[in-house]
Amino acid sequence: MNESLEQEVTHNIRSRSVVPPGDLGTPVQIDLKDNATIAMVQQGLKTFGYNAYASDLMSLRRRLPDVRAAWCREQALVSSRLPPTSIVIVFYNEAWSVLLRTVHSILDRTPDHLIHELVLVDDYSTAAYLKTRLDDYVERFPKVRIVRAPKRLGLIGAKVFGAKTTTTSVITFLDAHVECTEGWLEPLLEVIARNATTIAMPTIDQIDGFTMQLKTDSAPQLVGAYRWDLNFGWWGRAAMKKRYPNPYVPFDTPAMAGGLFAIDRAFFERLGWYDDGFEMYGIENIELSMKSWMCGGRMVIVPCSRVAHIRKQSHPYLDSAGKDVIMKNSLRLAEVWMDEYKQVLYDVYGIPRYFPRYFGSVDGRKAVRAGAGCGSFRDYVRNAFPEMMNPLVPGAFRGEVRNAALSRRYCLTHHWSNHSLSMAVCDKREKQQYWTHNFYHELNNYSRCIEIIASKGYRFVVRRCHRDEKTRTQRWQYVVESGQIKSEIVNQCLAVREGESAITLERCNSSELRQKWLVKFVELDVSIFRYY
Repeated sequence: MNESLEQEVTHNIRSRSVVPPGDLGTPVQIDLKDNATIAMVQQGLKTFGYNAYASDLMSLRRRLPDVRAAWCREQALVSSRLPPTSIVIVFYNEAWSVLLRTVHSILDRTPDHLIHELVLVDDYSTAAYLKTRLDDYVERFPKVRIVRAPKRLGLIGAKVFGAKTTTTSVITFLDAHVECTEGWLEPLLEVIARNATTIAMPTIDQIDGFTMQLKTDSAPQLVGAYRWDLNFGWWGRAAMKKRYPNPYVPFDTPAMAGGLFAIDRAFFERLGWYDDGFEMYGIENIELSMKSWMCGGRMVIVPCSRVAHIRKQSHPYLDSAGKDVIMKNSLRLAEVWMDEYKQVLYDVYGIPRYFPRYFGSVDGRKAVRAGAGCGSFRDYVRNAFPEMMNPLVPGAFRGEVRNAALSRRYCLTHHWSNHSLSMAVCDKREKQQYWTHNFYHELNNYSRCIEIIASKGYRFVVRRCHRDEKTRTQRWQYVVESGQIKSEIVNQCLAVREGESAITLERCNSSELRQKWLVKFVELDVSIFRYY
């Protein structure tokens, strides 16, 4: 929507409606019976991952309620004693109204002297409206400047690119699709002013990606965490061991979502910024979480700081990636920061070790860790994440899989050309014959898992691992007493077909030698982890 049209729409709305669309965080009402409207809504969802049509109907400076708790509003933070910050926002083909509403919410609800500058980092956007038109728009704001990446850097690289253009002692990162509420910045800066090695994150409220409605909780009840695939998620505070008498004081979190936080520049630099071998988007949040705790710092969520965030239905950084960047970034992190527990992550991906040829050298990142005087991954678990789950399921194994009914010369083999299974002569190459029975109960060979399906009885296929906890079709139990590999959903076991090398499924029978599999169990000290 161009600027003149935006003004016209705003005028028309105000002239006929007491409450503008989305005012005070209310949902935008849309006529979904109109085909033209439906088409525009669908186009926005496809292009941006949210309803840009609804956003365009709202004011760029829409009002939001003060969602802070009364205790937070009563705190007398002397902003003149707080350090000013540079605010860095990376955008890539963001919707015009969403990006500018982010900017206006910052400028309107932040003490001017605390904003040294607001840096908009264009990660090589292709949308024409984000070029000259955006330059012209932000000229009216002396503290806003745009820096443009010379090529597509991805979210991770663009963040570092923008951060290195700043000069303040504190850098604050925000996503390009947020709205800051009253008093959002001061509590973050207060945390860092007290301790420069603490990373401070706001409480993240939600903006509905379809209606643009603001959704908040009266008291923050969540912490950032993850399981052994390093996939970030929100866990309830009640499940954590640390207790806080006051629910509104900053509280420790093992991990961060990644987009919204304030950090001391010198501390970030000592931690090596982000891994420059990471691609595009993903896992940088877990890397920063681990190394902040391991290298003399900590990470907290600040309940008195509230920033609302649109959760996209899709992400342009991942959608445009031509390969599995999450896997690459995860394995780089594991190789550098997880010590002997890195093998757990390799088991999750069904690989025997780190391959520099495919994932890049990490020598430079290991040097960063050594230079920063960091502790061990065990220290991280003890101090920051004692709730982390025991990674070893009963019967966890890795390596070659043999069958008791056949010569030890034969190994379970995944034929990559057609994703079939058979017993073949062991080749010691740790490729098609390398298997892991991992934290997710998979039988995993290089991210391909054996899956049971019901079709005129039961049969198996080998597919990309999906970890669908509802169907559990790729979950298997290794029965240590009998050596059987048994489906977790039906009484079916893997077996060698009698007189052949082919693999089949049979009703489980613990006395049947063809169902007995010989494996090498994982040996790992898991005493620091909690059990299921």
